[in-house]
Amino acid sequence: MQEKVRKSKSGLRGLTRLYAVQVMYRQEFEKKPLKKIIDEAKSNPEILISDEISLNEIDAEFFEELLVKSKVHQKEIDELIEENVASSWSFDRFDKVMQALLRLGVCEILFFENIPVNVVFNEYVEIAKAFFRKSEVSFVNGILNAISKRRTVAQTS
Repeated sequence: MQEKVRKSKSGLRGLTRLYAVQVMYRQEFEKKPLKKIIDEAKSNPEILISDEISLNEIDAEFFEELLVKSKVHQKEIDELIEENVASSWSFDRFDKVMQALLRLGVCEILFFENIPVNVVFNEYVEIAKAFFRKSEVSFVNGILNAISKRRTVAQTS
């Protein structure tokens, strides 16, 4: 899984995003405060990633900012995702990894204006490929694409 992400264009950021998805999943699963999970992840990255990836292979500042912003804006992010799925689906029914992946991707699209939308979009689709089947990857693709188009329209208005 890490090899797929490691080969992506932004290498360091790609691994950081993968690690953030894993940390957010862990936080949702364990229901610990985000600060505690971030501190544990920074002090012992082997908790989530194999021994072949060390903490210096991720962008620690971006990692923490991404997790904190996604948590601060979680309600807004979740509502936006809900607006872009079929009315018969509820975001809280999604797999926890899918929730983490979509929350982080949408957070970057909305709140990291210095990162090109197409980069964010491509990175999270690649991460989705590491976790999910083709149909679920297409779903991630569709949600992020719809939300990224909104940001692009908002920026040009």
